[in-house]
Amino acid sequence: MGRMNLRQWSVVIGVPAMAVLLGLVLQPWIGSGAIMITMGLLSIFLAFLVIESRNFGLGLFERQVKEVRSNYVQMEALLAIHSTLKPAAPLPPTRFWAASPDLLRELVTHIQRHRPTCVLEVSSGTSTVVIGLCLKQLGTGRVVALEHDPHYAGITRRAIADHGLEGIATVLDAPLKEQMVNGERYPWYDLSTLELVSPADLLVVDGPPDTLRSMARYPALPMLAGHLARGARVLLDDGGRSDERAIAHRWAAEHPGSTLDFLPLEAGAWSLRLP
Repeated sequence: MGRMNLRQWSVVIGVPAMAVLLGLVLQPWIGSGAIMITMGLLSIFLAFLVIESRNFGLGLFERQVKEVRSNYVQMEALLAIHSTLKPAAPLPPTRFWAASPDLLRELVTHIQRHRPTCVLEVSSGTSTVVIGLCLKQLGTGRVVALEHDPHYAGITRRAIADHGLEGIATVLDAPLKEQMVNGERYPWYDLSTLELVSPADLLVVDGPPDTLRSMARYPALPMLAGHLARGARVLLDDGGRSDERAIAHRWAAEHPGSTLDFLPLEAGAWSLRLP
């Protein structure tokens, strides 16, 4: 909605100029008919601009309506999390790189219903704190998060300390290293420091970044299957992306008897229940 760019100016000025030039070129051959052709072309161009402007306005309105609805849903989810967990300190930011409130609410709902003894996370952040608060409220369970970035690991550890979750939530430094997974090379987390008191009932996958390579999050289940309990649930964030869709279906195909569901959250998510 700001100033027009060079391409837009070239269209607005260039097309009428070409129509006038065409009329001048044709005038010696068809006389006054050239004026009619010029006026016709200009009328068509004007109608095109009016239609494009209308479509742009409608598209902008629809996008704004969707954003307002999405913001309302996320605010509703965030309020539900606060009223349920009653954190003693401000929660870390949500959305963008962090998990969206609707995914966090899904985690809280699952933990309250199923009371997992161990939650394993691939990547750390706001979700680690929310899971820890939920487990603390239930009085049972631990969450262990793998983090490849020391900076973000430090941020999450400070948030864990702020909420008094040191005995419940743990962030492991797990730098990315090249690993072979089912015959393919992936940059994935170093698991040499991973030790769980009991198999994980819930696995939450929100890393590594998809910019590393295609299907970057695929190794999570093959690499961590030995650390999961029977019937464990796997939640894959950013399920609206094509890579995550392919990963979820590949996991389901590699684990016959599992059930796969898509969760229509802000970023989308896939829920896989192992047999």
